[in-house]
Amino acid sequence: MKARFWLLGLIFLLLINAAWIWRLDQNNKENNLRMNDTRDRFIEANRELYLLNRGWRFSMKSNDKPLPFHLQVQSTDGKTSIIDKFLGSTKKLVLVLSDRHCSTCVDQLLLMVKTEIPEFYRNNILVLFSTEEQASRVQWQHRKRILQGAEFLEIDDRSLNLPMDSLGNPYFFITGPDQIAGFAFTPYPSLEAQTKEYLGLIKERYFN
Repeated sequence: MKARFWLLGLIFLLLINAAWIWRLDQNNKENNLRMNDTRDRFIEANRELYLLNRGWRFSMKSNDKPLPFHLQVQSTDGKTSIIDKFLGSTKKLVLVLSDRHCSTCVDQLLLMVKTEIPEFYRNNILVLFSTEEQASRVQWQHRKRILQGAEFLEIDDRSLNLPMDSLGNPYFFITGPDQIAGFAFTPYPSLEAQTKEYLGLIKERYFN
């Protein structure tokens, strides 16, 4: 009887220790998850800060820069002209894209512009794209359907000679008959809210 009592006591102590060890292990796992989550958020916040700072520096360098005189462009139907013809007498929002950019990112960016800028104002949008592949030109024809009403014009890669080209990312700017680039901005997929805010501000300031 006494041995049985001691055996039950030992089993009870073992169960308590096992439960305590399991709880300690769970606490360690939860702490590690919280630490990893905090570290990931810190890294992401620093990355976003770096991107914003980098984009801001190049946008400041690009603002008020003149576009190349009589810049040659080619419409999607193959006709070559100069950009002056497409600027008209009002402000235009210009989006600069390239085959160098992530294809999915380009499509998502065009869809965002479609969502944020009503079709009524699409004639105020110029999409300047650069490509070297004939097959890619067909793809740009399809992309034109995403943003119907906007003018798609092919240019030589980095022929705008703006510091924003050094980013290696798509970018926007505002221009007009004076052919001066202003209000430059580069969008990043992780900072979608800022891009929407930029497009909303452009619409309110220049198109309404």
